[in-house]
Amino acid sequence: MPAQTVIKLRRDTAANWTSTNPTLAAGEAGFESDSNKLKIGDGSTAWTSLAYASSGASVEVSDSAPSDAEANTLWWDSANAILYIRYDEFWVEAVGSLVGPAGADGTDGTSGVVAATSPVTYNSGTSTVGIDQTAISITTSQISDITSTAAELNILDGVTATSAELNILDGVTADATELNILDGVTATTTELNFVDGVTSDIQTQLDVRVLETNGAVTTADTSSNVVRNITLSTSAPSGGSDGDVWLVYEA
Repeated sequence: MPAQTVIKLRRDTAANWTSTNPTLAAGEAGFESDSNKLKIGDGSTAWTSLAYASSGASVEVSDSAPSDAEANTLWWDSANAILYIRYDEFWVEAVGSLVGPAGADGTDGTSGVVAATSPVTYNSGTSTVGIDQTAISITTSQISDITSTAAELNILDGVTATSAELNILDGVTADATELNILDGVTATTTELNFVDGVTSDIQTQLDVRVLETNGAVTTADTSSNVVRNITLSTSAPSGGSDGDVWLVYEA
């Protein structure tokens, strides 16, 4: 029985290959014993600059994305039972979503999942993901806690008030019924500004100062020398209060 020949490849761990960084001879194979990856030398390229055979494609099984995977590598996300393939700097899911570049944001590359199809674009030169906002629509049912109808929300369409002006409403506790008192108001800003600074009932303030032509003003500030009542009568006055004025005439 002829003797068997065993061919052994030059081998070491990935860390030792990187640390030594040799230049393999043309056709010489170098095997990473801890990653099961293979490189074939060309006689002039150092190990760290040499590409893996078959672009380093392999199958990785783990609960987090491999941070040093080569292009075309398959990764089975064992935590979520999802299969990804490495494309450029992204893990592309079978259903067509992109997972951010591994290590680009200080994570393992699984954060920030976005849709791979339009309206998402990716610039590999700048590692920038862009989203076409015009292609995104949000319905009122998707906004938590908002019960306003589209018609009610459209009342704000065309509003040009500044943040400072809108903040005047901050702290207002009036309910919808109370606020609806303003419905149909046509007063201009100038007219509404006439009540700026009013801190009490306007009619009460007017009653203190205004005299009625036919009748008596029932609330007057006699301490400020204001006439209380003016009464026209054919008879002599009886009773009365400080500040009353009686005008007697003949019939």
